[in-house]
Amino acid sequence: MIRNAELHDLFQIIELEKKVFKEPLTKEFIYQELTLNPFSYYLVLEVKKEIIGYIGFRVVDEVAEMMNFAIDPEHQGQGYGKEILNFVLNAFKDKNVKTITLEVRKSNKKAIHLYESYGFIQSHVRKQYYGNEDGIVYIKEVTP
Repeated sequence: MIRNAELHDLFQIIELEKKVFKEPLTKEFIYQELTLNPFSYYLVLEVKKEIIGYIGFRVVDEVAEMMNFAIDPEHQGQGYGKEILNFVLNAFKDKNVKTITLEVRKSNKKAIHLYESYGFIQSHVRKQYYGNEDGIVYIKEVTP
């Protein structure tokens, strides 16, 4: 089940961040996104009442910027990433979003493959964006 993230999901989202990323987003950052940022749009993916994935965006006017996207490593490769990404792309059509942007580590080949399979196009490279690793910026135009 995909649903809007709520404050009570914070602990599970943080645990998922720690499982998936070398440098996870902080509890404070996600707390602010869920409670204070009027432009944030966060969804969780639950299986048997356990959050196994989440995706977060900031949506301003016609542009959505992906803040983070994580699927529990135990559930990767089973189509859950595609499920939540499809959900978001359909929801953005209703929100009048025209463009989606994101950054991804140059070494994250799985994510790059997923994004490119969905029509995201490399825009440019941000040198040392992730400390000692470049970030690749991708853009996708949302079609109605």
